[in-house]
Amino acid sequence: MTDASFAKGAPAPLSGQPFSGRRRKGLRITAEDGLGLAVILALGLLVLAPMGAVLVQAVAPGAFTGQLRGFGLWGLLEILERPLWRRALWNSLFLATVAAVLGGLMGAGLAILRHNGRLALGPALDVAAWAIIILPSFILAQGWILFASRGGLANQWFGLGFVPDLVFNPWGLAVVMALKSFPFAYLTTSAALQWRMEDFIHAARLNGAGPLRVLWSVRLPMVLPAVLSGAVLIFIDVLGDFGLPAALATTYRFPTLTYAIYVAINQSPIRFDLAGVMAFYVTAIMLVAVVAYFRVLRSRRYDFLGAKARMGGTGPVNRALLPNVLALAALTLALVIPIGSSVIVSFTDRIALGIGTDNLTLRHYAYVLETGGAFLRALQSSMWIAAQAAVGAGIIAAAAAYVVTFSGFRLNRLIDLTCTLSLAVPGVVLGIGYIFIWNAPLVDRAGLSLYGHPFILVLAGIAGAVPIAVRVLLGAMAQVPATMLQAAALQGAGLARRILTVVVPLVAAALVSATLTAFGSAMFDLAITSILRPPRLDVLPVYVNRAFEQGQFGAATAATLLAGGLTVLIIAAISAASRRLLRRLIPTDAGKG
Repeated sequence: MTDASFAKGAPAPLSGQPFSGRRRKGLRITAEDGLGLAVILALGLLVLAPMGAVLVQAVAPGAFTGQLRGFGLWGLLEILERPLWRRALWNSLFLATVAAVLGGLMGAGLAILRHNGRLALGPALDVAAWAIIILPSFILAQGWILFASRGGLANQWFGLGFVPDLVFNPWGLAVVMALKSFPFAYLTTSAALQWRMEDFIHAARLNGAGPLRVLWSVRLPMVLPAVLSGAVLIFIDVLGDFGLPAALATTYRFPTLTYAIYVAINQSPIRFDLAGVMAFYVTAIMLVAVVAYFRVLRSRRYDFLGAKARMGGTGPVNRALLPNVLALAALTLALVIPIGSSVIVSFTDRIALGIGTDNLTLRHYAYVLETGGAFLRALQSSMWIAAQAAVGAGIIAAAAAYVVTFSGFRLNRLIDLTCTLSLAVPGVVLGIGYIFIWNAPLVDRAGLSLYGHPFILVLAGIAGAVPIAVRVLLGAMAQVPATMLQAAALQGAGLARRILTVVVPLVAAALVSATLTAFGSAMFDLAITSILRPPRLDVLPVYVNRAFEQGQFGAATAATLLAGGLTVLIIAAISAASRRLLRRLIPTDAGKG
């Protein structure tokens, strides 16, 4: 493109051509291409290599442990010959399928109630949905165990002897997982209901359709893609969940694939080959679910918005009894019972002593805060690891989002696909992949082995947080006009200066949010820390889970609440400080013409 074309107002692509305005010749590498290659290298090491190692290990057992036993699919059939692993496969499929159906219906139903007028408890549902997604599943699972077990609050305090049998069976656990994961369907359906086409609903009613017929034949088909998306997300989340089986280990025998992977690498002798096979099944099932979802979406059209579309959720507050009672019941089951049970137990001397002021105590908090105690060491280690992972994830995600948004880098689709697929990779699979890569004999001989070193937890934390951080930043960068960067380039600003002086100030708030989200997720990642933790390193999730397994319920809940409260305070303080700093560095002239 010539300078004359710039004068005529022709757009200047940021990556397809150098900013000097001369045509790109041959295979000339621009600065954006160099940044894209760096992103590909980082994602390759953090995500693609571990995922590839899991797939290779399934067809070539021992390939990464120096004990290669040949090539073939016979290793995949071994899971069918072992009753425990076969049972784990069936349990995982059962939990994920039932939870996807129940959670999808629950989330979609609550979203429709929420946006059918202004539901009085609607804001509480919104906050609770995000809180449940952010909270680690093992904490919610522990809360349900404290409430519903034989020695739990429901039986000991309230005399509800039927609750243990109601919860601790396959169907009850599926309901618990649906309560943990329904926010995925709730949020996706809520997003689809932001706009409404009342003309279709009015037409159906004029033709004699009742409320249920309108819901089934008009409202649900309009939001079917969102409902399916939520159900698939629930299926993926439950299939890869490690928190529930880890919490259940001492209460109810219900093996799943993720927990079987953990057992395989923590038994004697260690069976990396079986762990790799089970990790392959988890990944393969998730990919099948994603492919099936896309095939359903492509089977017909779902575009229905027109010029008469109106914003949903407007009008007077809906204080009708039934929808608000249903919303309150969902809030109670999904959040109040598990979190409330943990809070109560943390202040209770002994659950068996029942309700009474003489049973209240602070000794559990005093125990975990004991100077030089394991909790403080675990908290310090987890915060340091999470801080490094958050910074690394923020930098890589920002670079990836910039390349995808503002460049014509030839491998942009690979970057986007990697970040999308890695959202579906559970922590146990990622952890197994890291063991294969960073404990391989070739890597060890080169002196690059990280297995058993705390830094491997940082890398795994970055890998787990990058996909989410990229999604946050892509939305923010999409709002930045490319012409701003073109103008800076014409003034001689290089890539680094354009990013630091144009992009970063405009997306600073989103960058801070993405980094803090990565910090919070890395703090409580039980799956990765359980698999990759060096033997002598205390980390918070393992400390809490071990205390719970040993029956120290008061200490486990006190540690969870202290660490969770401190994490929230840190995130809130950094967020507030960053907003104040941004207002000072980037003053606004509100009110000036």
